[in-house]
Parts: sequence; C-alpha cells; structure tokens
Amino acid sequence: MSRRVPDRNLALVQTVGRLLGLTTLPLLLMAGRVAYTGSLTHTHIVWNLLLAWLPLAFAYLAVRPRATPRPLRLAFCLAWLLFLPNAPYLVTDMIHLPYGGGIPILYDVVLLFSTALCGLALGLVSLRWIQAAVAGRLGVWPGRLFGLAALGMAGFGVYLGRYLRWSSWDILLKPVALARDIWLHVIHPIQHWQAWALAFLFAALLTFAYGLLTTLEETNNPPVG
Repeated sequence: MSRRVPDRNLALVQTVGRLLGLTTLPLLLMAGRVAYTGSLTHTHIVWNLLLAWLPLAFAYLAVRPRATPRPLRLAFCLAWLLFLPNAPYLVTDMIHLPYGGGIPILYDVVLLFSTALCGLALGLVSLRWIQAAVAGRLGVWPGRLFGLAALGMAGFGVYLGRYLRWSSWDILLKPVALARDIWLHVIHPIQHWQAWALAFLFAALLTFAYGLLTTLEETNNPPVG
C-alpha cells in the first residue's frame, strides 16, 4: 500500500505536467497573433483557459492520496462540480471565429480549436479522477452514473455561462438571482425547451468526448491474442 500511494501521486503529477505542456500551444498561438496583428482580439480566451484549470486543480486536491484531509475532500469535490463547466465552456468560444481578422482565418481555427481541446482535456481528465474515486468507494456502476450526471450538469452549466452569462463565481456573488434563474428553468421546462435542448446538446458532446477519452485509455491495454 505504501508503494501504491506514491505511484498514484506520481501519475497525477505527470498528467498535470502533460496538460501544462499541451496548454502552451494555444498560449503561443495567442502570443503570435497579438505580435502579428497588434490586436488584442481573442485574448479573453487566455482568462477562460486559466479558469478551465480550476476543476482540474480542485479534482487533484480531492483525490490525491493522504495529502488532503478527509473533511476537505468533499468540499473540493463540490468546488470541482461547480467549476467544471468552465473547462468545456472553451468549446463555445469557437463562435468568435468570424470576428477575428488581420490574420488568415485558418490561424484562428487552429487557435480556437486547440484551446477548445485543452478545455475538454482539462475537464474530462478531472472527471476521470473524481469518477474513479467514486467508483472505488461505491462501485463501478454508481461511478458511471455519477459521471453521466456530472456531464449533464456541466452541459447545463455551459448553457448558463454562454447564453445567460452566469459564471461560477456568481454562486458566491449572486446566489439568489442565479438560483432563481435555474429554478425557473426547472419548473417551466416547456417554456424553456430551447435552453434544455442546448444543455442536452452540450452534455451529448461532453459524453461523446468522454467516450473518446476512455477509448484512448483502453488502447494502452490492447487485447492480447
């Protein structure tokens, strides 16, 4: 047991290191865009990318063995769930593609697409960590159901952020107004059917991407004939 814990910590740190390395591409592309155009167009994405790291940070604090006191793990899990939509939210920044200019549009395609992939990776890896922790305590199927529920909530969170312009910070800054908006969507689903359709669309995309992630993981252990 004493050996497995350091091994797990090392694996977590290595994953964080790889994700940090991947994050450098959109940052370098953004720096190149600013240098080439002299414009700050799309630079807001840097802040969004920073926010996308928060769910991974909270997940790391929640699952790292022995390093986090048990009473704090639940708090970090809750913070992870609240900030999880910040990661896939980067996918929706693709809507800014037509408003670039001053540089070939394919450059912006690569910039926004790589940023979206980073956001998906950060969010889905953090979900993978939390889901594994839940499955380890409650079993495989409860872990899978938890994962699906988290993806559904993240999809709704992306809708709240992109269309209603709520942020995770508003849970602390404007909790009553945010809760009222959410409650209205819950009690009047027909009236807000387009909102739920968009939330389902985002959740479906996240579920699809998560399926790709787990499939790629399985390729590391191919069947032996």
